[in-house]
Amino acid sequence: MTTVHQARSQLDEKTLRQYVRDGYMHLAPTMPDGFHQELYQQVDEIFDADGNPGNNLLPRVPMIGEILDHPQIHGALTGILGANYIVHAHRHCHFRPPHTDAQRLHKDSWSRRHHRTRWAMLFYYPQDTTQDMGPTGVVPGSQYYNGAPAQDGEVALAGEAGTVSIVHYDLWHRGMANTTDRKRYMLKFLFARMDEPEPSHRTETNGGQTNGFSESDSRSTMWRSMMGWHTGRGTDASDLSAAETTRLVGRLVPGDSIPGNSDTTEADAIQAAYALGNGGQAGHHALLQALTQSAGKDEATRRNIGYGLAAAGEFVGDDLCKALAHEDTGIRLTAIDALADAGVGGDQVASAMRGRLNDTDEEVQRRAAYAVGCLGPEGAQALPDLVSALQAEDEWLVRNASLAIARHGPSAADFVPQLQASIHHPNRYVQSNVLEALRRIDTTASKMALVDTLSVSRWCPITTTKTPY
Repeated sequence: MTTVHQARSQLDEKTLRQYVRDGYMHLAPTMPDGFHQELYQQVDEIFDADGNPGNNLLPRVPMIGEILDHPQIHGALTGILGANYIVHAHRHCHFRPPHTDAQRLHKDSWSRRHHRTRWAMLFYYPQDTTQDMGPTGVVPGSQYYNGAPAQDGEVALAGEAGTVSIVHYDLWHRGMANTTDRKRYMLKFLFARMDEPEPSHRTETNGGQTNGFSESDSRSTMWRSMMGWHTGRGTDASDLSAAETTRLVGRLVPGDSIPGNSDTTEADAIQAAYALGNGGQAGHHALLQALTQSAGKDEATRRNIGYGLAAAGEFVGDDLCKALAHEDTGIRLTAIDALADAGVGGDQVASAMRGRLNDTDEEVQRRAAYAVGCLGPEGAQALPDLVSALQAEDEWLVRNASLAIARHGPSAADFVPQLQASIHHPNRYVQSNVLEALRRIDTTASKMALVDTLSVSRWCPITTTKTPY
């Protein structure tokens, strides 16, 4: 079992660095005596009577809210996702009955294989959970890689009743085997970042141990980039030599045919991308050239290039803006993802991204809708198109558009009637995004729309088949 971090109201940087490196953290919120046992009993009774409550987990067991609102938990989530993070409408109770086989390592299905934390999961055990009871197993640091990692590095997120783990959404994980005669419940919640990190006047340094990451580890450049984004400090960059740039470009493609690089792994390729992204003008130029030359190549290659371009951030914003109009669909998608991950806005970028909402390719439209929610205030210029997209037939386009509207919050005040008309959309997550948008708009009209909706749809947690009224 790994170390339990006693997070305070604000997440300290040492713990944030550990999260950036490993992709998870343990917490142990102090609750009243008997709290976890009572919560376990409620969950157990619901399973016996009605089965898994699924997304209705929180209204069926309201006391879970005391865990989510606990200062330690709130402080950790704020440190990772920003002050205005939301509890997403998707939540689930993962039940491992006695003598249950283990799952395979996997990433959850909504993953877009991005590195920067805009999504995180919370795992909570209401009962003591030992390793033989089938806790969630994770592979530390695997959130950065798309190929399945070796299982020998797996860590069991086991612990006493009340143990909470906060996990990067892309971390490779699985339910381990429950070889005991005891039930194992794990309550999972999903959280989303709603605002981009605030810029800071400080800069993550690139030297020695000063930022907490050892220069001897090849992943340190990637970790510094993540830490610089989380803290709003950015990272410093230094121009690469021509020879080093050429060497790194040759390692962007895992297992390619360049002499001496046939053993390049995915990890090597990603580290090369980050080194180029933090390699000053020479590295940035090499990445942009590699993107242009990636037309027709496999998605993994472009994804690696995109990681480096996202790390370069505003230094390549104008060039990525031009790439949004490239004739190759894959290049347009990479440019969208890199700009969204970097969170760099500006009117020119926002306007060009807005144009992609009407792209001929459906996947480009979906990702552009998501991206304009990550571009800061300038992305709000796309609100008319996002609101129009609420009427689209494509489910993921509507989901991404509704989330982007929610992220822009008060800027959407002129669209309360259109949002209210979408409250009963057939997709449950569109519904929740629209309600979140109305909450963040925070005007009298939006509040009345919320009250009118919730007064009709209120869930009664104590109504069951045994107590119908």
